[in-house]
Amino acid sequence: MFRGSLSAVVITWVLAVTSQAHAAGVQFSDVQAWLTKHAQAPADGLAPGKYDQARVQEFTAYLPPGFIEQFDFPELDVEIEETRSHRPHQLYRDATARYGDQATISSNGQLEGYTAGQPFTREGIEAAPADKAGYMVAWNQIHRWQHYGYRMRETEMAYVKPTPDGTTGQLLDGMVGGGHVDRHLALTYHRVYLSKLATLPEQNYRMDVPGSDELLYKEHMEFLAPFDVAGTQFIIERPLDQAQGDQVNSYLATERRVRRLSAKERSDSFMGTIWTLDDFEGFSGLVTDNTWSLLGHKVIPSVVNSKQSHPQSHGPMSTIPLDRWQLRPSYVVEAIPKLEDHPYSRRLLFIDEETFGIGLALVFDRNDELYKIFMVVHQSAVDTNDGDPGESVQRWRSSIGINVRDDTATVAMAMKPTEFLTMKPSQVKQLFSISKLTSGR
Repeated sequence: MFRGSLSAVVITWVLAVTSQAHAAGVQFSDVQAWLTKHAQAPADGLAPGKYDQARVQEFTAYLPPGFIEQFDFPELDVEIEETRSHRPHQLYRDATARYGDQATISSNGQLEGYTAGQPFTREGIEAAPADKAGYMVAWNQIHRWQHYGYRMRETEMAYVKPTPDGTTGQLLDGMVGGGHVDRHLALTYHRVYLSKLATLPEQNYRMDVPGSDELLYKEHMEFLAPFDVAGTQFIIERPLDQAQGDQVNSYLATERRVRRLSAKERSDSFMGTIWTLDDFEGFSGLVTDNTWSLLGHKVIPSVVNSKQSHPQSHGPMSTIPLDRWQLRPSYVVEAIPKLEDHPYSRRLLFIDEETFGIGLALVFDRNDELYKIFMVVHQSAVDTNDGDPGESVQRWRSSIGINVRDDTATVAMAMKPTEFLTMKPSQVKQLFSISKLTSGR
């Protein structure tokens, strides 16, 4: 729902434009220099507590150029908590102990010989050359602990623009800073893993459904509002052999037909947002569509233990999580798209060394200038030992994309709690039937 402007925080337009202008001039080489200069910044380098605008410079060693400028506003309220463990469930750890480092990476970057759990251990990654280690971290991120997958019954995606007169425009609930929501969409989302399931060792780690010997997961998306996109649906199938490419089937309610998206369309804007199909949660594409390299390690602030029951964000365009952050040791990996005319020259992903979730992603354009910034907000798991596996996963709460070149943003928020369900084969067959797409309006 939209929030009225009277209850919003007024952010000056001059500050927003100045901050974005600084970020837009950042080159990849600037971030490289920052990584080198602050490589040793420790996970306990900032004392737990509240940080406001007067203390922004204390984040210099932890927030890269182009990103730290986003925090420089009068109402800044960042809470740093002590860094703590968010390890995966015991089932996943058992599978890792049994199969870790048994997988290999082929010449084209494909993962081979993988069974379940975390494909590669920290020791294996550290012993590998940078190019191979980059692929290892990427595959660990793809196969991080996710139980059977997750469902979001209602998600809002807000298209945000700055306001030229310094007032706050219309915003959604939870957006308590500046900016104006020019358009917003509501959708449901459900991802179900069919194979490599640490919860099913007695079934060769896969579901008893057609395709589980060939597919890693399936996704279903349906847009609920506004009226001009309501009924639009997507079913995405991710193969184990990524050389086959994703199969993306879409049902466009306005055209009343199902069509299959081409691989090239993955780099186009998704439904007018900041994101492409490959940008969700920092990176959601095919590993083999990129050339990977591990650049090193870096501690960055990340929201892995959100304190909010409903996502909150503030700042000049309501794009900075108003939340509880931790300093998280992260792998820094570079992903260079293989597609020649891809709009990105490279992605720089900061991947949590424990959870393998992506806390921050920096995207550079063809001139190697900072183009987009992606953040992901997670909520801490309830139980990581031997309780309900569905209560042991880091819950997605929000994704934020900032286009520093065009001064726009997209904020996606889970309006209801993310659910990690145990799926029955019959439920999977019903949910992902292609014929289901044409049952829209």
